[in-house]
Parts: sequence; C-alpha cells; structure tokens
Amino acid sequence: MNTSNPLRLVLVAAALSGLLAIEPALSQTRQTPPPGARSPLSPPETNRDHAEAFKRGYEAYYRGEYERAASIWTQLADQGHAKSMNNLGTMYVQGKGVDRNYSLALVYYRRAAEQNDARAAYNIGLAYENGRGVVKDDVTAVTWYRRAADRGLTEAMSSMAWVLATSPNGRVRNGSEALRWAQVAQQRENSAKHLAVMAAAHAELGAYSSAIMSIEQAIALKQREVDGAGLVRSGRDDTGLLRNAGGIDSLPTLRARLDAYRKGQPTRD
Repeated sequence: MNTSNPLRLVLVAAALSGLLAIEPALSQTRQTPPPGARSPLSPPETNRDHAEAFKRGYEAYYRGEYERAASIWTQLADQGHAKSMNNLGTMYVQGKGVDRNYSLALVYYRRAAEQNDARAAYNIGLAYENGRGVVKDDVTAVTWYRRAADRGLTEAMSSMAWVLATSPNGRVRNGSEALRWAQVAQQRENSAKHLAVMAAAHAELGAYSSAIMSIEQAIALKQREVDGAGLVRSGRDDTGLLRNAGGIDSLPTLRARLDAYRKGQPTRD
C-alpha cells in the first residue's frame, strides 16, 4: 500500500501519538491486567483461504469499496468466520455498502461473540449502552463490555469503566471498579479518552482533586493532539473495525467536565 494512502498516515499518526505522554495523575497506581486479559481477541485463524479473503475485504473497505468489502465478508460470515461477522455487523451499523440495520448488525455480532470474538462482544456492549437495535440497558452493556475487557480489549475496559462511573442507574455505578479498569486502560494506551474516564471514576468516588488533575491532563493531551496536525487516534484496530463509543474526549466536553468537577458535580451520562 502506498505510503501516501490516508490510512497509512493515520496509522503512523496513531503510533506517534503514543509519544505525547504526560505525567500520570498522582493518585494513579500501576494496575495489573485482570485475569484473561492476555487472551487472543479473536478465534485463531485456521483456514488460510479465509484469512486471505478477510484481508482482501479489509483492504477494499479502506479503499472505500464498501460494497465489495460487504460482499467478501458476507461470504465469509456465512462460512462461520468470526472476524468477518464482526466487521460486517459494523458495516450494517455504519450503513456502508449495505443499508443501515442495527438489528441485523446485532445478529452478526452475537454470532461472532459466540466464538469468543472480543470485538463483537464490545460492539454488543455499545449497542446496549446507546440503545441501537435494542432497548438501552447499562446492566447488559457492562456485561458485554466485561466479556471483551476480560479478553484484553482496551477499548472495552475504558467503555465499561465509563458506564460504571457515569450511569444514571445507581445499581450500576461502582466508582472503585470503574477506576481500576480506567487505570488499566490508561496504562495500556495513553489517551485523552482514558484520562477522561479515569476522571469520571474519581468524581464518582468523590475524589474531586484527582478528577480535576486527570481531566486537566486529558485536556492538555487532547490539545497537543489537535495542535499536532491531526495526531488523533482513529479508533480502528488492525484486525477489526473498532468504533469510538462517542465524543467524551472532545475539547469542549472535557472543559465543561472540568468546570463541573471544580463545582463538585459528578458525571451522569
């Protein structure tokens, strides 16, 4: 693939953004990943033809040939290929190459999750958190996020921590658990989003000085990303299409949250 390709530039930028590290919050302690966090994110490839076809679909997707990608992944999904099921589900969510259909997306996600595909479990969590194709349900969202997080998917760790820290449902909120998962996510990948999630967890625990410190770090990191000519993480993964759960790390949102924490107000999403 030509190095002038925008995808390659995004990948390089994402790698470089890891160099923009700033000092962690003083209250942050180094965390050990939970049991199972080193498990493979997807079932192992056992069929070379399937692996090569999946790659062709992936390359077609990032060339903007969405109908071709959907066609390739549909054929593979019909043959039980988990990563193709997950990516096809995301295409139905996006409405790229196919008509948008949240319910059908969930069918593919569930089939992939049955094969222990972490990204598919994460995407089911997103569906329940946002009420896409299902009734919004934070309890079920956390259940699916946990399945993906236990298999080592950093995005799922952060998303679960966010729901645990901010859910309007008091039976769901758990500031201590939210903070643990947020710290593991931040340890694995320095990002404004993970810092923002950590801040929300601190606020849920009433530790507003720590919340302010984390959100200020998130703002500084996000500002450096913006000033760095687009050094912003794309939210994609090299072997699956990961979608950002939302704009919780936009600069206006981060600044508004800083003001709320200074007033002693927790985040309720």
